[in-house]
Amino acid sequence: MISFLLKKEKAVLLAVVFSAFTAAAQTYVDGIVSMQMGRWDKAIQTYTKLTERDPSDPVAWLTLGSAYAAKGELDKAKAAYESAYNARPDGAYALVANARILLLQGRKEEAEIVLKKVDKFARKDATARRMVGETFLYPIGNAKPDLLRAEEELKKALEISSKDFATHMALGYSFLERGNGGQAAVHYEIASTIEPKSPLPLFMLAKVYYYAKLNDRYLANLDKAISLQPNYTEALRAKAEFLYFEKQWQKALEAAKALVNNTTEVTTEDEMLLANLLYINKDCTACSALVEKILKKDPSRNYLRRLQAYCDYDNGRYAEGLQILEEFFKMVQPEKVLASDYEYLAKLQIKMKRDTLQAIRNYEKAIEMDPALWPLRGEIAKMYYIKKDYCNAAKAYAAYLDSLQSVQERANAALQAGVSYFYCTEDTSHFQKAEKYFAIITEIAPDAAIGWLWRAKAASKLEPDLASNPSDTTLIEQYGVARPYFERYVELTASDPVKNKRDLITSYEYLSFYYFLKKQDATAQSFVTKLLELAPDNPTALEIQGILRGETPSSSGTPKKRGSQ
Repeated sequence: MISFLLKKEKAVLLAVVFSAFTAAAQTYVDGIVSMQMGRWDKAIQTYTKLTERDPSDPVAWLTLGSAYAAKGELDKAKAAYESAYNARPDGAYALVANARILLLQGRKEEAEIVLKKVDKFARKDATARRMVGETFLYPIGNAKPDLLRAEEELKKALEISSKDFATHMALGYSFLERGNGGQAAVHYEIASTIEPKSPLPLFMLAKVYYYAKLNDRYLANLDKAISLQPNYTEALRAKAEFLYFEKQWQKALEAAKALVNNTTEVTTEDEMLLANLLYINKDCTACSALVEKILKKDPSRNYLRRLQAYCDYDNGRYAEGLQILEEFFKMVQPEKVLASDYEYLAKLQIKMKRDTLQAIRNYEKAIEMDPALWPLRGEIAKMYYIKKDYCNAAKAYAAYLDSLQSVQERANAALQAGVSYFYCTEDTSHFQKAEKYFAIITEIAPDAAIGWLWRAKAASKLEPDLASNPSDTTLIEQYGVARPYFERYVELTASDPVKNKRDLITSYEYLSFYYFLKKQDATAQSFVTKLLELAPDNPTALEIQGILRGETPSSSGTPKKRGSQ
């Protein structure tokens, strides 16, 4: 009877111990993931709480010491190991504590001698044997871990208990750190079968697939971990960040919302990630509200002011956006400025009708920082053109054209560049440059009449100056640079003389004059007839017609060409 009661009492005691471990298990799991993620501060926080809860727990003290040692705080590590010794001053855990203190002091051979004595006390204690293995699993200050030695001891722990969750997790980590993803996956998968409700092994298994660049499996295991624990911060954060860097904006937004809304360990960086994604997904209202919330908590997050300004621009709040962005530039360190900051500053300055040249300079800074913003050259060109700064507009349009691929876009940019050069009178070769850009249009869009018209106009400015010496036959021979372009324009537009009247008059006038000079009277007369149909009082047509009929004598035999170009 007494024996039965003792057995019953022992069973009750074991149940109580198991219940206590289960209640604290999540905290231990948090500690494991912090150690395996190299987040030493979080691990220190977790194991400090465990030691406060139970100062007699040598495992918590030993792991706390490892976290301090990995962080490089060796004095605190030594103090934690001494506490582990004091918690249980004899047996395997005390030996492990002493060995770790020796390792802190660089006395590795002596530490090994001490650890060999653990065999006597840990023949049936998988946890103690695991503590020997974990002695070599993490760095000690600048000293690298001895992962092979860790593996050797951890496998001994599995010989004692093949279903020890923490040992499989430690072995998985030892293989993962050595780049052996296959063996790491084996142990993490075993750990997940031992603790099927724990998200930790699935999360670490996801890391294995991440390093192997198997993205689908990476995300699948993150999702499995989240399904087991919907508020599992590490997995939620990893998923949101991964999708963000993969530029899967909508999925990343949903993942970031799940992170911020479902976990109690939300950081400002998490909220900032969500704010970024809200902006990228064009939800500026929600982005602005979140930014204001974060800035109230932490005004030092100057970065967020740029998002607020961007949102204000997209929401049409130009004055507010400009004010915020100007404040941002006063506070931000130069190396923290992004190309998009200069881009939006320019946009807001334009909307608020500020200094156009300053806005142009900001656009140019944005392009300099990020060549992918080359389309802004088109905006710069438009601004110069509006200011009637045709020379700078021409250069900007030319630079813009160089980056375009679409035929339509290239044709439009070439037209703008050509027109800008046409009116850039400060450049003595501006008509030649204009003709070059109009030629681009006629080459890539041969059925576009406007290209031929402008090319003809520019080329007509390059004709020899007949008026300077009307009798010089060599000048007459050189005349006709613009002829093929005017003829092509006529070919494309003559069927609609009402719509194209003005430019057809210019074309017929030039062609009448050209064929008259070349003494091709019949052709000249045909163009004169067409010209007079559109402009009965055109003086050039009337003069040429008079000469051809012998009605208008000319001392040089060459009428004066009067038409506009």
